Amino acid sequence: MGIFDSITRGLGSLRPLSDAELEDEREALRQRYESSDVNESSKLYDELHRYDEEMARRANEAYARENPNPPEPRHREHGWYLPNDD
Repeated sequence: MGIFDSITRGLGSLRPLSDAELEDEREALRQRYESSDVNESSKLYDELHRYDEEMARRANEAYARENPNPPEPRHREHGWYLPNDD
C-alpha cells in the first residue's frame, strides 16, 4: 500500500495520513496562515478548510461506527411548537 499512499498524497489527498499526522500538519499550516501576508493567506485558508473537512469526515465516520443504530426521534403529542404548560 505504500506506493498507493504516496500517489494519493502527491495528488493532494489527505486520507493516507493518520489522525496525529493530520493534526500536526494542520497546526503547522495554521501557524503559517497566521504569519502570512494577504495574498498567501487566502490560499492557506482554503487549505485549512480542506483539512477541517477531512477531520470532520473522520469524526463522523467514527461516530457512525460507535453508534450504528441511533435512537429514533421522539415527537411530542401536540407538536414541537406548542408549550409544555398544558
